[in-house]
Amino acid sequence: MKILSWNCRGLSSPRAIPNLKKLAQRYQPDIIFLSETLAKSRKLESIRILLKYEACLAVDVEGRSGGLAVLWKHNSTCSIVNYSRNFINLHVKEDNKEEWRLTCYYGYPERSRRRLAWELLRELHGSSNLPWCIIGDFNDLLSQADKVGLHPHPNWLCAGFQQVVSDCNLVDIPIEGHQFTWVKSRGTEHMIEERLDRALSDMVWLQLFPNVKLLNLIASHSDHSPIMLDCDPKQHVKRNFTFRFENKWLNEVGITETVQDGWKGGGAGNRTSYY
Repeated sequence: MKILSWNCRGLSSPRAIPNLKKLAQRYQPDIIFLSETLAKSRKLESIRILLKYEACLAVDVEGRSGGLAVLWKHNSTCSIVNYSRNFINLHVKEDNKEEWRLTCYYGYPERSRRRLAWELLRELHGSSNLPWCIIGDFNDLLSQADKVGLHPHPNWLCAGFQQVVSDCNLVDIPIEGHQFTWVKSRGTEHMIEERLDRALSDMVWLQLFPNVKLLNLIASHSDHSPIMLDCDPKQHVKRNFTFRFENKWLNEVGITETVQDGWKGGGAGNRTSYY
């Protein structure tokens, strides 16, 4: 199961949909979550068809900001539980796995509404006992280490987000690759980078997916990086190859001289006993 989450900052740009298509083709996510689509459901339906996904739920943009969408493939069984302008809740059932809950989340960008965002997270936590994973653009930082650039992040905001993560018994899944997912004033002396996009889960969910990886991907359209949660990354098995001497080699012309030369040229530490 692979879940791609991206604050795409609008799908009307000429580069937006080609970038999304490229990401979908390269990483083959089972579920795609888009925030800040700035689009209506009809637009998302055409994108679903273009990307060849089986289903899509879109929360229409209201005014000049917002808009959410979740697309999923036939090989993952998803059912929509509820949704709002800030989240989409799904139940996910895979073969040989316990049913679990996925929340695709978009936090209020305004600091004045940050306490509302924290209360929403607490409400989402209490709404189900299923193993839980939440992914998206939180518009929040857990610590000063989540930011580089001008002016430190207000400590009361870090403390408030830390408290809600603790209250909900969530774990911050470490991100691989570049540690920051949002950039402002790129290439200038005023550049700021922050880790606004992340994935959190409870311990029960982590027991279902102990090898989970969160990857920071690259896309040129948005000021946010896409992130991808790979729940079951392929394990590359390291094979040990043992040298075995074949008796038929004794019939090769010049084999005796070759072996003698090899023993004369190598030290004791390089010698191998053949049986």
